[in-house]
Amino acid sequence: MFVCPSATPADTSELQTLADSGKIKPDTLVALVGKTEGTGAHDDWGRVWADVSLRDWTVRFLGVPVDDVAKHVIFVLSGGCPGVITPHIAAVTREWVDVPDQPGGEKRLVVGRAGSEAMAPEEVGRMGQIRKVAQATHAAMADAGLSDPKDVHLVMVKVPGLTTGSIRDAESRGKTVVSHDLTFGPEGAGVYANDAAALGVAMALGEVPASKLSDEVVRRDWDLYSEVAMTSSGGEKRHGEVVVFGNSTTSRSHLTIGHAVTKDFIDAEGVRNALRAAGLRFKDGLPDESDLSRLVHVFAKSVIPGSDQVRGQRITLLDDADAYQIGKALGGMLVASVTGRTTNYVSGGERNSHQGPPGGNIVAAVVRDSAPLTPDVRN
Repeated sequence: MFVCPSATPADTSELQTLADSGKIKPDTLVALVGKTEGTGAHDDWGRVWADVSLRDWTVRFLGVPVDDVAKHVIFVLSGGCPGVITPHIAAVTREWVDVPDQPGGEKRLVVGRAGSEAMAPEEVGRMGQIRKVAQATHAAMADAGLSDPKDVHLVMVKVPGLTTGSIRDAESRGKTVVSHDLTFGPEGAGVYANDAAALGVAMALGEVPASKLSDEVVRRDWDLYSEVAMTSSGGEKRHGEVVVFGNSTTSRSHLTIGHAVTKDFIDAEGVRNALRAAGLRFKDGLPDESDLSRLVHVFAKSVIPGSDQVRGQRITLLDDADAYQIGKALGGMLVASVTGRTTNYVSGGERNSHQGPPGGNIVAAVVRDSAPLTPDVRN
């Protein structure tokens, strides 16, 4: 996993440097995951610009037709970098090696990818999207060689959202859509897409029984959630794209992933628990400064709670017109305060979600088993 800061949404220079040095190769690159500057809204042209630029670079790097690039590399981009979130791209690679079986060995990082079937606009935020994400999650687990859901620590999903054009298309065919609100507000199409995707992951991993899922529970029954799903949506998508991260004894990676759940917006201990789960050493209750160089990357959600209370005290965030951006900024600051770095993937800003328990947020960390040879950000 190589974390590359971005100077602009179209900046692929760090990726090219990795390619020129041989650290990433056309046959090993499996996913590009990152944060892009912009509004994070459905019409975030910064995210669209980054997506187009990355796909163009990948087409040239792999030497494949543009229509085939999604068969080789999964793109998961989350828009909006308010506060202290540095725009960046994490390049994830995988190489197959022939080694003897080592039963009972330590579990190390594996990654799997899969694309879903195309999602019609009338399926967004509903069971159609849930089922297709669940199917793609199963396929990504199989691609990673994982069979036990307990070995899955992070599932990143990018799914189609709704646009004015896709709504018009659905209604021209006599179909309805989940919402005409194209924002990420409480009843916006964006949050319905995100949450249907999260429930699809929960369905695939057995976190939520299929019998409890229906169109009616999406953004209604908050007791249904996934503890490992991080989802986002965009009108530029037509298919869902899924990347599964887990640990397996079959892996010979030098990386390990772990995850935890925060209990609220100010739960720094929840972030530290994710670092512990990934194997980072601690001293006097804090990450050992001499060991932090082993931290490769942190992925986190920052969903605004549905309550105006945090630990018994009133907050005014729910009444703030800029709550969507502030929510992300708060999550970015929380993670940075623990890790001492700003190149953290922090997605969120919506109010309530099936990504994590009510009031809580998901945090996953990737840690190297030995200190890096060079201290730069590109890990």
